[in-house]
Amino acid sequence: MTILSKRITRSVASASALLVPTPACRSYLLCASQAIAKKHPSFTFSLLNRSGISPGCISFIGSLTSSRSPHHRPGRICALSETRTYIMSRRSSRAAAVVASAKIREANDDEKIESPMEEDDSTTKSLESTAKNTEVTKKTMPKKAKGGADPAESHEEHDTQKVTKKKSTTKRMSLDDTSTSEPINPPKKKAKAPDHQRWTERTPLTKLWDPQIAMQDTGSYTFTVVSWNIAGLRTFIKKNPDAISNLASRYDADVICLQETKLQEEHLDDPKLKLKEYFDEKLNGYECHFSCSVVKKGYSGTAMFIRKYGDKVDENGPKKGKKQATLGAFFATKTEHIKETKSKHNEGDKLVNIPITNLRPVTVSKHLGIPAHDGEGRTITAEFPLFYLTNVYVPNSGQNLDRLSYRTEYWDKDFVTKMRQLEKDGSKPIIWLGDLNVAYDEKDTWNEGAKHLNKSAGTTPEERASFAEQLSAGFVDAFRYLHPDGRGHYSYWSQRAGNREPNKGLRLDYFVCSKGLMSEGGTKTLKKAIVRDSYMVHDQLGSDHCPIVLEIEIKRD
Repeated sequence: MTILSKRITRSVASASALLVPTPACRSYLLCASQAIAKKHPSFTFSLLNRSGISPGCISFIGSLTSSRSPHHRPGRICALSETRTYIMSRRSSRAAAVVASAKIREANDDEKIESPMEEDDSTTKSLESTAKNTEVTKKTMPKKAKGGADPAESHEEHDTQKVTKKKSTTKRMSLDDTSTSEPINPPKKKAKAPDHQRWTERTPLTKLWDPQIAMQDTGSYTFTVVSWNIAGLRTFIKKNPDAISNLASRYDADVICLQETKLQEEHLDDPKLKLKEYFDEKLNGYECHFSCSVVKKGYSGTAMFIRKYGDKVDENGPKKGKKQATLGAFFATKTEHIKETKSKHNEGDKLVNIPITNLRPVTVSKHLGIPAHDGEGRTITAEFPLFYLTNVYVPNSGQNLDRLSYRTEYWDKDFVTKMRQLEKDGSKPIIWLGDLNVAYDEKDTWNEGAKHLNKSAGTTPEERASFAEQLSAGFVDAFRYLHPDGRGHYSYWSQRAGNREPNKGLRLDYFVCSKGLMSEGGTKTLKKAIVRDSYMVHDQLGSDHCPIVLEIEIKRD
């Protein structure tokens, strides 16, 4: 064999170990090998049994077919179809080709070049015998079981890893492999876990109470409380200057409670903001009370607007030297307002045997009396003759649940203890309301069962369990008590995700009442005030929360 033939043998052995096949490379390799197919069939066999070559070997293959190569013969190129038939008939596997290539390289490494122009027939015979042995080995090898690898074949592949470079994990089939390889079973897909609920339909609710009929038939007065998280009062009134006043007029509200006002005390007297003028104009007849955060500016905060019936209510909460903002003139009687609004009662109706004192708060407090919690302005409590009314903005556990332990282990426990203490000391029921930052059960979330809920503020198991513990202390979720089958009635939707229109929300806003205020609980002495209905105002825009309403029947004496 000439030096050129020896070099071709060594180079192709190296090329066959580099598995980067492309259709163009296969074609180039096939054409090039025809030039020496007749003289070196074993070489051609080992060459074409491979699945491909690396781009770096293309220049070498090109030299074989160039006019400068002594093996370039136009007539031999015509043997393309014959060689293709010869190779395809072999039906060799990838593992057998690797073994043959390795043996060829070992034989080439061992041979010695004695003369630069002398052809070594012993090497040629060695290559031919190797190819024949490979063919015999392939025929006698046991077939692989479908879906598994033959142990002997795997062992041979392991032995040749030192001399064979596997460059890609992607399996690429050679010309002969593609025609004889068994079909590959696609990987089995994992069974899809049951999907979580997706409840966006809003079931219709039955109106449980009609204030006009109650006034006409029994002479009862309907005391209406509205609660709304407005996410920043200053921004809110700029964008929605008439929203609060329209809401008050629409429901003839006696008390309006706001959460997350984000105000400081100095904002109330700021001439640039003109908050006093705004409320004097928009909520004439209401007295307002603010509880502001002192530990962090532009944070938290609550407000309570109480309709006035006579003298100004004394406060036990403000600091000395500071006066709480007051709004509008006082109404002499309730009848005047009834005739003006005509929303709650028919014209001509009068409050007969309903003491005005039952509708007017005795005291208003801006603090819980617990220093660890009073710095964020989260509560305002108004004591009425028949019940306590507490507006509360419960701390959010945070995006990373940074305040989860504070909320569940301290705030929730201390707050419910305070509510029970008020109920016991005042001998009257409690109503606490507002943004409680918890979606209690599966009916309060649109996607109950979603994996992220257990790690999201408001839906963690800890928060739900803490709220359940509060209810077990003798309190009732008014909406769920009155509408146990109501679904899709949420009070919060993510604005960033655009979830309001498709109703992908959470119910985070509540009225929680003492059992004595419900129609089936309490003693006769507590039956002067009974909770009759609770619902959401879904069509009221302006915040990522919607208002919620509570209607309480105040019975005549």
